Amino acid sequence: MKEKSFDRCLQLALFFMAYWFFGNLYEEIVLIPNQLVNTLDALNCWQSYFTITDQLYYFVPCVLASVMLTSILFFKSKERVQRKLLKKATIFAMLPAGLSIIIVNELNEKLFYGNLEEYKDQLQFLATLWMLGNAIRMCMVGIAMYFLFQTVVYRKSRIRAEM
Repeated sequence: MKEKSFDRCLQLALFFMAYWFFGNLYEEIVLIPNQLVNTLDALNCWQSYFTITDQLYYFVPCVLASVMLTSILFFKSKERVQRKLLKKATIFAMLPAGLSIIIVNELNEKLFYGNLEEYKDQLQFLATLWMLGNAIRMCMVGIAMYFLFQTVVYRKSRIRAEM
């Protein structure tokens, strides 16, 4: 991969990782607290409000793009320090992607798409689990974003040193 292409992919990976991070941050600060009070009523409103769009349309493309680009950059990298940073970024990108699969399949299916009456007694607990899972996921995405940013800084410092 040419240096210019590598840098563009690195910038895109960082952009999509930030996109993912700030989406989860918004959920953690704005959405989740509203679902911890009167959980059944809040989720009934959620389900009736989101009929055309969905948070999956926001997250799935950026999660896939960030994980794939970060992984490709790791495999294409030849320089030792850069490869080490990208390895960490790739690991910390794949972990929250896996956690997202669990969150979507085990929690979101019940909270946002399921029959709320069926899970009525569990909704508060499930919403709390979603909040904790989202916080953990957000931390891992933030760490991946940090290592991507460190890769950018390293590449820029290496270019300056060569001048």
